[in-house]
Amino acid sequence: MIAAVTMNSVMQFAYMVVVMFCIGDVDQVANTPTLLPIIEVYYQATKSKPATNFLVTMMALILFLSLFNIFASVSRLAWAFARDKGLPFSRTFSYVHPTLKIPINALILVGMICCLLAVINIGSSTAFNALISLPTIALYISYFIPIFFLVIRKLQNRHPQYGPFKLGSYGLPINLFALVYILYILTFLPFPTILPVIASNMNYAGPLVGAIIVIALCDWFISGKRRFQVPVSPAFKEDS
Repeated sequence: MIAAVTMNSVMQFAYMVVVMFCIGDVDQVANTPTLLPIIEVYYQATKSKPATNFLVTMMALILFLSLFNIFASVSRLAWAFARDKGLPFSRTFSYVHPTLKIPINALILVGMICCLLAVINIGSSTAFNALISLPTIALYISYFIPIFFLVIRKLQNRHPQYGPFKLGSYGLPINLFALVYILYILTFLPFPTILPVIASNMNYAGPLVGAIIVIALCDWFISGKRRFQVPVSPAFKEDS
């Protein structure tokens, strides 16, 4: 896993260097009629529509293939949360098809939500951009919470049970740096990108995160705290 992440990071960095070097007319790229700047970058670099179509098709194919991995990951996260009764209608979404051996209801739920979100772009591109920015903020929040509690345990000298990979004395400084970096990112992600701020260029990702947190808290106090079951690992059960 570490090797895969490292190789992808190196290749992505090399790709971005090439894209920035071949970006051409920045104003034309930013105001492209296709609304996809990368298409204009490819066209200015190649001066050929067939070559541009080929490069865009390669990118679309990669995104299409990665979509299956994303669906598999998110549907199983939804299934695991429903298994612990953390979602409304948990019994429905924790169902596993006996033949296919997959959480079919959770997969259908994720697919329907993605289709509905894609339809939003027809009515308002601003709302759509806010929704697709939401996972980035949510991802950084999800990173912050476990690192924060891990740092607390380390500062209390109550280190967790480590696996085969351990950073040793570098672990705590790296954790602290990660917390500071996440706070820095979360500070600027919800900011609007253009001044003056009007309804069409407002960044609604921050308010959406707040709305989702409020909805989750309402669900928790209404019924969630009675139905949710905290998952306990087998190792913890044996120790207790």
